[in-house]
Amino acid sequence: MGPRTWAAAAVLLLAAACSGGTDAPETAPAPAADADPATTGASAPAPATEARLANDPDVVHFQGFGSAAFGAGEAEVRSAFGAPMAGRGEYDSEDCYYLQPDGGGQPGFMMLEGGFARYDVWDTSLAAPGDLVVGDHADDVLARFPGRVEQQPHKYEEGGRYLVVTPEDGSRARLVFEVGSDGIISGWRIGLPPAVHYVEGCS
Repeated sequence: MGPRTWAAAAVLLLAAACSGGTDAPETAPAPAADADPATTGASAPAPATEARLANDPDVVHFQGFGSAAFGAGEAEVRSAFGAPMAGRGEYDSEDCYYLQPDGGGQPGFMMLEGGFARYDVWDTSLAAPGDLVVGDHADDVLARFPGRVEQQPHKYEEGGRYLVVTPEDGSRARLVFEVGSDGIISGWRIGLPPAVHYVEGCS
């Protein structure tokens, strides 16, 4: 083998050594990590806002409750309510007592001397005229009925008050909100004077 042949062979051997033999396998790309909303700035959808209870003027109104007008008899009140109610108890007066839904609940219907005189609500099951419910603030009452609210001091709670609303048509019935010293409505009632102003109900 001549000198040129040997030189060519040496070049080939050197090239093979530099190439490392077989090609190395390609490295697979790492899977992308799930995006973290806390780090990406994305936020979870806001929870749906619960719809506010609105007054049903066909049920709760200044003329009575449903189809039962103030002054109606017990049978008419029961029919208007449409569900079983407990009547006068053993120790209730014949002159003044309440009809209450069976098993508790609201409203309570005051029967005074045989006639429907008022009804009381102490929970959030019904909305008063003005779409007001137990738990709302006294300021909401003043805002709903500008110029139609008379404020009276609470009989038992210092700083509490009664907000007496006159109907827009000037009729006799009144809507009375009982408000604590914290300004929150604890109950309300609609009825005819003087019964609607009886703080203790039939007591």
